[in-house]
Amino acid sequence: MYQKMMKRSKKLIILTVAVMLLVSGCTNGSKPQDKEQVGTEGTYKNIMFVVTGSLGGRTNNDDVLAAIKDYIGTVDGNVDTFECNMDASLYESTLMQVAETGEYDLIVTGFGTMIEPLANTAAKYPDQKFLIFDTQMDYSNGANSNVVSVQVLQNEGGFLAGALAAQLTTSKAELSNEDKVVGFVGAMESTSILDFLMGYIEGVNYVDPSIEVLYSFVGNHTDSALAKELGLSQYQQGADVVFAVGQNGLGVAEAASDAGRYLIGVDFDYSERLETTNKDAASKVLTSVIKDYRGMVYPILEAINEGTIEWGSHRFISHAEKGVYLVNNDYTQAIVPDEIKAEYEKVVEELNSGKIKVSTAFGASTEEIEKVKSQAKPQ
Repeated sequence: MYQKMMKRSKKLIILTVAVMLLVSGCTNGSKPQDKEQVGTEGTYKNIMFVVTGSLGGRTNNDDVLAAIKDYIGTVDGNVDTFECNMDASLYESTLMQVAETGEYDLIVTGFGTMIEPLANTAAKYPDQKFLIFDTQMDYSNGANSNVVSVQVLQNEGGFLAGALAAQLTTSKAELSNEDKVVGFVGAMESTSILDFLMGYIEGVNYVDPSIEVLYSFVGNHTDSALAKELGLSQYQQGADVVFAVGQNGLGVAEAASDAGRYLIGVDFDYSERLETTNKDAASKVLTSVIKDYRGMVYPILEAINEGTIEWGSHRFISHAEKGVYLVNNDYTQAIVPDEIKAEYEKVVEELNSGKIKVSTAFGASTEEIEKVKSQAKPQ
């Protein structure tokens, strides 16, 4: 059954009414199961997806919704959604009110900004089950025992981006210069973005530790103009490849086009997105690091329904398991010299075999993160 898409106000009083109306409209609304019943096959049919942002526009949330729809199609289930439109004031109140209804077998949400709101909600409603994607919950001392979290090893994607950037900056690629410099522009200094940065720095160093890595943070996900400015600054300092991580990364793509240098995108194929509006910018996209959100969520939904996953646990999906990958399209093939392709594939094989271990910001101390960052140059 397809979801009933609803447009809801950000006003809390209207939110309450909307949730009540949504519940009354459910056709498959069973109460959350008691703990001893959890894991019974077919239990998880009625799902609420609390979206931090919005749906539509080919976002990661759309991929997650597609995974949920595919799953409920196998169990004759139902999915409802609530879009918070990046209004953080709605995160916890929405989760609390949906959990209070008792009408959903599973509540799904995602990203690090939901960690605290979900932890508070899970503690208040211990019989309600939750799945959070693209972040990791704290399960110490029995906390969040009614939650499952899942994320891909994005640091491995960052590592491969760094390795490819390092190989390109020392190559005879058309737009490479003589300077051994690469760059990184992150939206915010969050755990998730630091995870990419740490992998990127280690990937560059794995290929050639003498290459300088520049890095900057915009401070938010919305300022594309500042992202472009920071990207231009790094290109002017000799970087011929910059890795843009964040929702304002297309601003760095504009900088790459203006500077005549290369860009690595994240979360979606930047070259595909730019091809119809800015062909020149699209041609500068070396690759994009993609987290497979459908592949991240769908197997966990199956495992929850089959009772083969433990509540109060976290699952990582590696590059070898195809949790994260680098786009390899016609633009990539045109940019990367043949001699680099073979060397890059060797690095991929070494990573997938377990020979290479990549540092992560998740669960790391400040000292551990700073140790990796100290191998690069802040801007």
